[in-house]
Amino acid sequence: MPDNSDITSAQEDSAEEELLKLEPEELVAKYKSALNVWKRTAADFENFRKRREAESKELVEFAKEVTVLKLMPSLQSLEQVLYYAPQDEKYKDWLTGLKATIQQLEKTMEELGVVKIKTVGEQFDHEKHEAVEEVEGQSPGKIIKEVQPGFTLNNKVIIPAKVAVGK
Repeated sequence: MPDNSDITSAQEDSAEEELLKLEPEELVAKYKSALNVWKRTAADFENFRKRREAESKELVEFAKEVTVLKLMPSLQSLEQVLYYAPQDEKYKDWLTGLKATIQQLEKTMEELGVVKIKTVGEQFDHEKHEAVEEVEGQSPGKIIKEVQPGFTLNNKVIIPAKVAVGK
């Protein structure tokens, strides 16, 4: 029984003999055909590589967005605790630690691309803000007070800011 190297060698010899029998024009045509196949394959591979790279980037962005959405309620809860925390001297060290934790989380969020939405003094924008209160006698459409901060990630609103608006 012949081994695979003998078969491959015989096939190569046969292919070489066929090429030697061809006219120069036929050789040029075969060369051009093989070159075109190679170019198409190279282009297909390049397109595959670019598509794969875009998919990977999209997946990372999606994972980042999910992570941020999962962490934001915790950050907001800590900020609410800080807002309503007693200002007694006996809680001073506790409040300092809480502020440091909040700052650390905010810094991490910033590094991930999270941006806090501007509110007070800005014109109300229904795509970024959620009006939860109207205040009489104030500039109509202007944001008077921030009730809860909002955030964007990659220029996409992930949590709208809850605000009080002038009426």
